[in-house]
Amino acid sequence: MKWNEARKLYPNKWLLFEAVEARSEAGKRIIDELSIINVYDEGRAALREYANRHKKDKSREMYVYHTKNEELFIEERNWIGVRKNG
Repeated sequence: MKWNEARKLYPNKWLLFEAVEARSEAGKRIIDELSIINVYDEGRAALREYANRHKKDKSREMYVYHTKNEELFIEERNWIGVRKNG
């Protein structure tokens, strides 16, 4: 599904979605195709589910975003330092 399709299907909602097809370009993550995991009225609930899912499987590229945004703007971050696993 494309972002503009998701916006039409779920107006004024928070979406937890997984990037199916994505690429990096100029420090941004471009999501060409996405898969909706869940839909929320409140962002806090979406972030809670994101955290739980991410804790179980860090390999999945998941995001929480509100459909009021016409474009997906996902800035890439480079993590520096030591991370605690788990």
